[in-house]
Amino acid sequence: MPRPADRPAADVGPGGRAPRRGPSRRAVLIGAGAAAVVAGVGVPTAVALRPRRPGRLVSALLDAKRFTIAHHGGSGDWPEESLYAYAHAAASGVDALEVSLARSSDGVWFGLHDATLDRTSGTSGYTASEHTWDEIRAHRISPTGSQDPAQPSRPYARFDDILDAYGETHALFVDPKVAGAEHYDELFALVAEHVSNPTETMVAKGYCTSTRWADAASGRGHQTWGFYYANEIAAKPDLLTSTQDRWSTLGLDYDGAPAQWRTVTSIGKPVVGHVIPTAAAARTALDLGAQGLMISGVTATMGHLPAD
Repeated sequence: MPRPADRPAADVGPGGRAPRRGPSRRAVLIGAGAAAVVAGVGVPTAVALRPRRPGRLVSALLDAKRFTIAHHGGSGDWPEESLYAYAHAAASGVDALEVSLARSSDGVWFGLHDATLDRTSGTSGYTASEHTWDEIRAHRISPTGSQDPAQPSRPYARFDDILDAYGETHALFVDPKVAGAEHYDELFALVAEHVSNPTETMVAKGYCTSTRWADAASGRGHQTWGFYYANEIAAKPDLLTSTQDRWSTLGLDYDGAPAQWRTVTSIGKPVVGHVIPTAAAARTALDLGAQGLMISGVTATMGHLPAD
């Protein structure tokens, strides 16, 4: 693939492909607080972004008594899924990062929760899969919906850049959303190209019925996370029983009914409470039996959690 105009020539290897970063990249990121990765997107200083502690890769994450995941990099605080958001989430001390992905018409995977850029950039009918990366990167992610809607908008983030920045230090919960199953092999190959141990970096995340994604990932040795909603389980009990075996970790909304929480936690798998906006919501999820917390309000939650 030709080198996009926004990627410096020094980052491109033979055949126009970006080379995989090695352990030295990891050392730079930890020591400099990810400043090298987010240079040019408005992150203040290396000192301001030095993490309180390193993240956790998959095995250490799931072995922990409690773990935290930044939803879209902290969708309640910063323009979601931007490198700016991920840098600040990592600096806050979260253990893992969540990434929802779209795919451009020329095969670039990037952070986007929706099929279109409409919600995040104010476009109308702008379907990501119908546009090239050069066209997509001309738009910016709005802070609308964050706790500071007056903050600057930020560029969309390529998934390979997210992998290079955090793939050796943080587990990444990855959801291909609307991308078709015909592209899954390409996504697995991209992860393998950019990290040293893909199954220690990527957890396959999806809505509970996304079983093709779960099967594709577990068949390659990845842990998986399927999320549910308590009211849907109450309305359709077979939703849980017919799908939970495809997921190694489960998720339930933090304000769901205690009866559904008891049902899900009784299965014996780690359960992640989602999506957590505040410390009070985090405490609610922990009291209900959550081991993990998928956090949107990173600044309102991190630093206010009980000790491990």
